[in-house]
Amino acid sequence: MSDRRPPGEDRRLLGDLLVEAGIATREAVGSGLEEQRLRGGRLGYNLLKLGLAIPAAMHLFLKENFDTLAPELADTLRTSPAVDLIPARLAHFYGMVPVSVQDGVLALGLMSADMPALIPSVEELTGLRVDPFICPPSLVTDVLARFYPSEVETGVLYRPGTDHAFVVSDRRRRVLPTLPEVLRDDAPATDRLRALGAEAIRRGARRIRIEPHREAMRVTFSGRRLHDQELWQPHGSYAGLARLLEGLSGIATRGRVVPREGRFLLLADGRRIAVSVSALPGLEGDSLMLDLREERITPASRDEIEAALPDLSRAVDHLAEKTRGLLVVAGSDPVEANAGVDCVLALLGDRRPRRVSLADTGSTAQDEEEIPFEALLDRSLADSPHLVVLPDLVRPGRAVAARDQASRRIVVATLVPAIDACAAVAALGRAGLGPLLRGPLAGVLGVRLMERLCVACRHPVDPFEFLLPAPGHRGAPSGAYGVAQGCASCRTSGLLLWEPIFEFLGPLPGEELLLPDVPARALREDRARRGTETLFLAGLAKAAAGIVDAREPLRLLLHEQ
Repeated sequence: MSDRRPPGEDRRLLGDLLVEAGIATREAVGSGLEEQRLRGGRLGYNLLKLGLAIPAAMHLFLKENFDTLAPELADTLRTSPAVDLIPARLAHFYGMVPVSVQDGVLALGLMSADMPALIPSVEELTGLRVDPFICPPSLVTDVLARFYPSEVETGVLYRPGTDHAFVVSDRRRRVLPTLPEVLRDDAPATDRLRALGAEAIRRGARRIRIEPHREAMRVTFSGRRLHDQELWQPHGSYAGLARLLEGLSGIATRGRVVPREGRFLLLADGRRIAVSVSALPGLEGDSLMLDLREERITPASRDEIEAALPDLSRAVDHLAEKTRGLLVVAGSDPVEANAGVDCVLALLGDRRPRRVSLADTGSTAQDEEEIPFEALLDRSLADSPHLVVLPDLVRPGRAVAARDQASRRIVVATLVPAIDACAAVAALGRAGLGPLLRGPLAGVLGVRLMERLCVACRHPVDPFEFLLPAPGHRGAPSGAYGVAQGCASCRTSGLLLWEPIFEFLGPLPGEELLLPDVPARALREDRARRGTETLFLAGLAKAAAGIVDAREPLRLLLHEQ
């Protein structure tokens, strides 16, 4: 364990800031510094390890202050982290990023301090002493997305900042499940999860219960028309399967949270199924509940969209009048982006009725198009449509096609992955697409799907317990915040209801929107100061109204880059 510590003045400054922000008491800071003296580690890490600070509050504090407190660490994380020291699978699973090595000591950024065995394990893996520190989840998310591959093994897709995904079947990629009964005892956990997922879909199950027993692992399938059907698997398969599910659902990075819950997506030949995961402690190990739910997006009416997004409504009206121009729709995945496209089409109504879409909502990582994009575009334009939807704006050739077509018709181009409109604008600016798209661009629409709050099992919460005091332009409104505890009306209903949340970012008079050196965070702060709603504030307003689960906007806030 590293005994490297920041200078005493820095420690006192950080401790004072934590006390002033209400993150920790003076006594807690003193205990954290004593732990630092005895066993190493930074102050924030020790406070979380000892349970002396709330993780969400610490994360939000660091999100606001990390660049000031540790500018060198922040700069190294963003530009040149030592990613070759930690395999992608472990980095995604634990939410950790190796930063730099100095004098045989590895600075390791973590989101959680609840796995004490992790530090000696990393020391054994790397041969270095480890100096752990707590890092804002938004920064870890950014590093994982930029420097590590998202597909750590076939069909396991880690998507930092949003729900991870697991491919059950994809014939185009030759990813196919087998029957659970014919799997070898030592089959990889991915093969076993793929087999169990396919079996659940085949049986029409809404819940998979996985329980470790002394001699075997019991898997139970249940549903509305399905009585409990048991399937026994080798006892030794439980550990690997449980670890895989903890990583996919995000449980592993959330630390000591009760109940231990998470969510991921099953992808089966273009079909998406949301899987809510709960881990319940037992004598032989955790029992895992996997609730399979079909997704439904609550449609927003034209009147609702116009009231919530007047700038978007004006931009769409302007495009309809000119009969040409470009609108970018950004989301963390194609389904979110398509919800934004539906929003734009709802505003258009009957205007410009001839429309064609090249978007492929069922694509997954590393898919290859069966038909070249240019051929698809030429074929789609044969009937001279008024509007064309182009997917994946940042892929080679797409931006040029969007610019060229925007001079003749309305173009709605999707951009994924992007956590919000500000992240999309920053990505387009970094890609150098500002000069290319500046002329036709009418704005960027950001979309986030948030789970609706179940009224049957709603439990009231106070967001002010973990949200830091903020300026008025970023403060949380009072309201009926709540979280769903899980019941037959939601968790085991077989249905997950999404509420689409929107924000629109348009060019201001005399200002350039797609600048290459403006980070997303600066754009969000500028919008908030101007009184323009951000995606987080829009989600928070929905939570205050009791429409969405209060955890959804908090999750977005923690991972805003």
